[in-house]
Amino acid sequence: MQEEFLWVEKYRPKNVNDTILPDTLKQTFQQFVEQDNVPNLLLTGRAGVGKTTIAKAMLEQIGADYITINGSMNGNIDTLRTEISSFASSVSFSGGRKYVILDEADYLNPNSTQPALRNFMEEFSKNCGFILTCNFKNRIIEPLHSRCSVYEFGIPNSEKPAIAGGIFKRVTDILTKENITYEKPIIAELVQKYFPDFRRILNEC
Repeated sequence: MQEEFLWVEKYRPKNVNDTILPDTLKQTFQQFVEQDNVPNLLLTGRAGVGKTTIAKAMLEQIGADYITINGSMNGNIDTLRTEISSFASSVSFSGGRKYVILDEADYLNPNSTQPALRNFMEEFSKNCGFILTCNFKNRIIEPLHSRCSVYEFGIPNSEKPAIAGGIFKRVTDILTKENITYEKPIIAELVQKYFPDFRRILNEC
């Protein structure tokens, strides 16, 4: 019920092609899908730019089993150990590699939980991959950096108009599907005010 009510969840892209990202990032993530192999990733950038969305879209496309853990809510060592161990050690329904998406990993304690996570990544490396998202990569310890491919969700100035245009079109399409009357100048103003935080823009709507 909540997912149907929240447009961010209801209209979350199910594949890489439908995400609104800079071309270089999109091409890279599409290659992972085509190779049917998503490596350990550290996705960093400001809130609402699509880090969790692209992680889920890739895993949905390759048909991988995955769980999502929020580091700011379930960040203690015992919770991580229990959830990750239980998931990683069970049989995959798809028969392939399983994945843990660890949202807001920069909230994890750098002196205790993050070092423990490093050990989990090694312990379960044979059948489980990890995708970490964070707003501030400097809050992630170096051993985790070295175990992941790091991608920054920055938007080059040359691509900002196209990204903003993509967000505007996505928002107006959603409003149309929801049978909500809107004025384009108001939506354009909203996009300009909160760009590139797509989640904030959609939640404001």
